[in-house]
Amino acid sequence: MYRILLATDGSKSMKRLVEEVLTIAFALKAEVTILNVIEQTDYSYMARTPYTVEIKNDLSKQLKAEADRIVDEAAKPFRDKGLIVKTEVVDTEQSPADVICDFASKGGYNLIAIGSRGLRGMKELFLGSVSNKVAHLGCTNVLIVR
Repeated sequence: MYRILLATDGSKSMKRLVEEVLTIAFALKAEVTILNVIEQTDYSYMARTPYTVEIKNDLSKQLKAEADRIVDEAAKPFRDKGLIVKTEVVDTEQSPADVICDFASKGGYNLIAIGSRGLRGMKELFLGSVSNKVAHLGCTNVLIVR
């Protein structure tokens, strides 16, 4: 069975990304996994107090809840069409691109679909976008949707 990994951070391009992958998945009767990667924030600059630990835990819970909402929203059109769709959220210290490629390689995915621009902002100008890195890592075929 053809397997597609749709990686999203919930940015503006998610709707177009879902539409493109839905067309491909429906035509191929493919299995789709929607992936959101939560990149852990570096809290080393904060003093270690019970209060800052509580803030970090609250933030982690909020990020996880938002990631769950994003993947569930992206999965709905696939479920509505009767396609097999799974959702995954990965909380990590690694770069999102590395996690996406590792997930695709280990899962035997035929295609990674990703938006051209995400929520990373100015960081992209200096470090390169996640989609660019995924495309250059060469872990499998990549569809970049604008």
